[in-house]
This record gives sequence, structure tokens and C-alpha cells, in this order.
Amino acid sequence: MKYYIELTLMDNPDYSPYQLWSHLYTQLHLALVEQKGDNNKVNIGVSFPQYRFNQQKSVGFLGTKLRLLAPSELDLQKLDLGRWLARLTDYLHIASIRQVPDNVNSYVIYKRKQVKTSAERLARHRVKRGDISYSDAVANYNHVVTKTNLPYVQMMSLSSSAGQDKTNFKLFIERKSAENTSKQEFSTYGLSSDSSVPEF
Repeated sequence: MKYYIELTLMDNPDYSPYQLWSHLYTQLHLALVEQKGDNNKVNIGVSFPQYRFNQQKSVGFLGTKLRLLAPSELDLQKLDLGRWLARLTDYLHIASIRQVPDNVNSYVIYKRKQVKTSAERLARHRVKRGDISYSDAVANYNHVVTKTNLPYVQMMSLSSSAGQDKTNFKLFIERKSAENTSKQEFSTYGLSSDSSVPEF
């Protein structure tokens, strides 16, 4: 990752940072969907330079900054953020494309953490297939994560079928220290479980 654009949420009496994150990330997701390849991946990743999570206190926040990182300046130009974020220009600052500093020696992975509703619900669903008892199914799903206090962005599902109500979900984001990876493939949320981005 050689180039980046930094976005900063500005203080605003009309919207809380949580609301701004929701609007911003929805538009960013749409912009990245337009850039995806045949494998449904993009080569643009995200970074949250102010991300904090205290595991002992189970509290975290994303901060007010987001960086979009890419291998080339052209990749960020093709994203055409001005078009996608036009309605949010009063609420955020979009910096120009810059080079990632040469002296970066810290890398992280930002990945989506999916949380299941409950082990019991998953077990009941599995039992309907008829190949396992309820007690065995519960035992199989005991390790499933059913809650987390990781920072998140409230999102609206844009893939609901026609005629169905749009559903809201929490996009939980986990940060992990990592080595610099040569593979640079990210989801249309800019997240990845195995591609790292520079931390600076």
C-alpha cells in the first residue's frame, strides 16, 4: 500500500459521530462495490488511525478518522470519492491523495467480526436438517461468539430482495497486529482477515 486518502468526521450538532459513520460507510461500501473484481474483492483497504479497544473494560471506538489505502494513486482516483460523498461534504473533510510514509514499520489487519444471534438458535436450525440431535447441535455451537463489544458501524443491508424491508446490522470491526502482507485483497467494506495495511 503506497497511497492513501484520509477522511475526518467533523463536529456537527445535527449528527452524532455514530450517525456520520453510518452514512459515510454506506456510501464508501457502494463506491467499493463499483470497483470490485471478478472475485468480489477490491485492492483498497481501510484503516482507523484512532481505533481503540480495551478488552478488560470491553469498550472501544473507531475515532473520527478513516484512511483508504491502495497500491497506486490511480486506484484511489478511480474510486471517485467526490461523487459518492457529495452529500456529506458539510460533515467530513476529505484530504487529497498522499504517499504512505517510507518509514512505516507497523502493520495491522482490520477485519469484520461476525456475531451469531445465539448458540441455541443455530442448534434449532441445524436440528431441522434431521441429521443431528438437539443436544449434539448445542454442543457443536457452544463455542460460537454471540456477543462482542468491538467498535462497529451501524449499516443498512442494501441487498434485501425487492419488496422486503431493509434490515439494519452492526458491522463489527476488529484490529489485529500483523506482518506486511504481499496479498492485498479486501471485501467491499475495505476489510480483510489476511491482508494487512500500514499503521502510521
